[in-house]
Amino acid sequence: MDARGDRLLRHPLLNGWPLFVVIAGLSFAIILAGLAITGTSTPEATVAMIRLSVQLASPWIYLAFVATALVQLFPSSFSSWLLRNRRYVGLSFAAGFGWQAVFIAVLLGLHGDYYATVLHDTGEFITRMLAYALLLALTVTSFFPVRRAMDPRHWRLLHRVGIWYFWASTWVSYAYTVMVGDTRVIAIVFVVAGLLVLTLRCAAYLKKRSALVIEPPPETTTP
Repeated sequence: MDARGDRLLRHPLLNGWPLFVVIAGLSFAIILAGLAITGTSTPEATVAMIRLSVQLASPWIYLAFVATALVQLFPSSFSSWLLRNRRYVGLSFAAGFGWQAVFIAVLLGLHGDYYATVLHDTGEFITRMLAYALLLALTVTSFFPVRRAMDPRHWRLLHRVGIWYFWASTWVSYAYTVMVGDTRVIAIVFVVAGLLVLTLRCAAYLKKRSALVIEPPPETTTP
């Protein structure tokens, strides 16, 4: 990346909390546009808004998932910027994913019969509630006062489990829609992107493992 691009990535609006505000604001604007066009007057429209909220959140979990791997494999201004802002990218995912919970609540409130007869799956509902609980835990522990109060080992375990879980759940949801015949371009793009970030993360892990191999010390004739 040239010097101009490096300066752009250091712009105050693209770092820290301003970056989160920009992403969350854009997501909110798209949600408002979706409500104006699609609305929630029918159960099908509400389900479409649920899908839209997931699509808005998905890129950010992929970027948070691959941030460290990109720095290890391809050091650059962009990878450094992404790693530096991984926390805010992850919070952007949480904000986008939160809209899914909002529209599921709308679906239950306005179209409860549709949910009970068409979408009801007790196992899926329980899994979804556990996912929201995990997302809440990840969000709360992303703030430094809470993080400092935790055992570092517990914090790392929680966030490692969380990042893998949400990568997997996001990728599986798109892979399933493609498998059942949904050929929308956006679903295929997210399936391919999910596999790409997984490949990069595995490659970074193998590179790190190979770098940790300790060569035997040279032989010496000293008694």
